[in-house]
Amino acid sequence: MTGSSRGPSPAPHRRSGAVGRAFLAALALVIGAPAAHATGTLDCSIDDAAVSFAAQTAFSHGMGGSFNNFRAELEVKPAGKGAAPFGKLELDREALVHHWFHGHEVRLHLYHELPDPKAGSAELVIETRSRGKDAESFAGRYVLTLTTVDADGTEKTRTLKGRATCSAG
Repeated sequence: MTGSSRGPSPAPHRRSGAVGRAFLAALALVIGAPAAHATGTLDCSIDDAAVSFAAQTAFSHGMGGSFNNFRAELEVKPAGKGAAPFGKLELDREALVHHWFHGHEVRLHLYHELPDPKAGSAELVIETRSRGKDAESFAGRYVLTLTTVDADGTEKTRTLKGRATCSAG
């Protein structure tokens, strides 16, 4: 007689069912576990003689530090005759080309093209670092590059620089 006398082996579906139930139980614990400080808010601003800027967003501490419901308003203040045709720009997630909120740094990179007939664009880069041991308050600089095209097709670029602040909570 050939074969084993140990009896039948457990059915494969029973083993995989037990493993599957254990996996689902572990997954439920992970998903259901409350994360400490999983989300927060970030506000960034500029207010000087040339530029007014305010941005607000909710952010996630995990999963790559994603920004949610990003909203901003950028206003280039009049700078005399021949100033770029920028008023107030309402910006959303589409304008947020890149962001970095990690450790002691907050960086934002925004880009917005003006609709016709005002051909041009605004590109804003904000780079801040935390102030001392306070990981909720950030200070740094901004560079705003405004590009316009005159009626004759001549492109003009204007660069504005100054101080920017951010706060996280």
